[in-house]
Amino acid sequence: MAAHPIRSLVLLATALSACDAGPAGGPAGGPGDGGPSSSAVAGQAAMLGKADGTDRADRGCAVVLRSVGRTPGGPDWETDCESGVCLYVWRGSVDVGADALAGDLAGATVHVLYRTGSDPGWWEVPAVEVGAGAPGFRRFDFAASAHLFGPGVVAEGVGIELVAFARTPDGARTFDHNRFPGDFDNHVLSQANGFSSNDGGTCEPVSGTLSFFDNWDEHIAGTLRQGGWLEVRYDIDRLPQCRGTHNGHPAWDVVANVRFLPGGQLVTGSVRRLGNANGRPTNDAVDLPFVVRIPEDATSVELWFRNFTGAGSNCEAYDSNLDANYRFEVWPASDHPRCLHVERENGTNTEDPRMVHMQPYCLPYDLAAQADARHCEFHVDGFGDGHMGHYGIPFAWLVAYLRVGATDGDVLNAGMYTRFRDRATGLDGERFSIGMVVSPGVWKTGIAYGVTGFQGVQPVDLEVGSFAFFVDVRRPGGDVIRFWQSRGGANFGLADAFGLPGTKEYIPYGNIVWAADASAVLESRAACR
Repeated sequence: MAAHPIRSLVLLATALSACDAGPAGGPAGGPGDGGPSSSAVAGQAAMLGKADGTDRADRGCAVVLRSVGRTPGGPDWETDCESGVCLYVWRGSVDVGADALAGDLAGATVHVLYRTGSDPGWWEVPAVEVGAGAPGFRRFDFAASAHLFGPGVVAEGVGIELVAFARTPDGARTFDHNRFPGDFDNHVLSQANGFSSNDGGTCEPVSGTLSFFDNWDEHIAGTLRQGGWLEVRYDIDRLPQCRGTHNGHPAWDVVANVRFLPGGQLVTGSVRRLGNANGRPTNDAVDLPFVVRIPEDATSVELWFRNFTGAGSNCEAYDSNLDANYRFEVWPASDHPRCLHVERENGTNTEDPRMVHMQPYCLPYDLAAQADARHCEFHVDGFGDGHMGHYGIPFAWLVAYLRVGATDGDVLNAGMYTRFRDRATGLDGERFSIGMVVSPGVWKTGIAYGVTGFQGVQPVDLEVGSFAFFVDVRRPGGDVIRFWQSRGGANFGLADAFGLPGTKEYIPYGNIVWAADASAVLESRAACR
């Protein structure tokens, strides 16, 4: 499990101020270095909604702006000074669906249209294909600086409006309106968001990654779901035996064998990428990710790996979990009743053990019935509102401790149900947050309602409305019953927890406010002790 990103962040604090212009250009891969060009041409505003127009808004994840922002360079941010005036460079990435490129967007080029708040005209830069993006997508990178601003400009009030699009050979344009669905609602970069933006978690493919490390550990990240994607990352140093050459050229490979069950679909592919010297392959190789679509009927997947060489040699070696193969469960699609809005504490240990870190989850059982916990099957033993700001990065969460009482059966899970409004989208949502056992008979659960987005972490900004608590018990006959502490279905609100003065506990970089003993959210504790 990767460490929580708050631990690994190095915050680069910079301020907009007048500064001496450095050398033209920026990091490798910038203008003049074979990367995307920041040269712009006059662009045409989107003409969406016209009956006779050829522009259309994409809301089906065909074109997605993944990220855009400035990168540090010199004493400030990267600049482009080729025009004689130093301007900041904005770099970003656009993903275009592989299916779309093979269909409606066949032959399309990818571009980004932008303007500043003070400029009535639009400008356009191309995006250059750089390879695979998120599973099922191709990645295009772009850079923009022309007609923007640079060091010495007072940035308050200056905004950059930006939208990605694909242009087909017939001139039709398809504009990204996935995160901001309104026809004329585009990404806006401003002082308030650090002149950066991202996809906000929209159009993220359902995918899981299986990693096989050279120390013979295996690890799964993300979620393997029917109809989703599987990415295999294999360290080829696990199978170093067969490395034959022919006339100095490599004549070996390491191949992943991926078989889905119960259908038996078998997919194979190389997991090694050869190095090259002046265009000639060398025997130095690195790991190559292998991505495959998961069949709709798969319930599990098994893998094994084969290293072999030719060139007159019959050397071969296998990594097959001692001939048992490596096997992993495949979950149903995310809209399946056992998976819909369900998440589970992943046990990540960060700044404070009371913090909660959830990831998508599917219940391995169906619910036969639901009922109120009228006989102290469990009670809420503690409830807190936590705030933390390590490196100045806010993280806010609610945490609950549930103590299990006498149950006629086995406790399978315990958790918290939350209704909320997503401030970023304005949409209402709900979450079933499965907790983890922290001591005999005690489960920790909760929800992270404020998470800063950076370095691939999706931002979370939720307004909590109401919440309740539950335990799932398997009866001796096999049925699973969900018992609730929900005030008879009315649920609790934040005032039920913090309407009375609570106790503030200071923790590194923040604090947790604990609900008072007499608060309504703890009424089950008073009744069941």
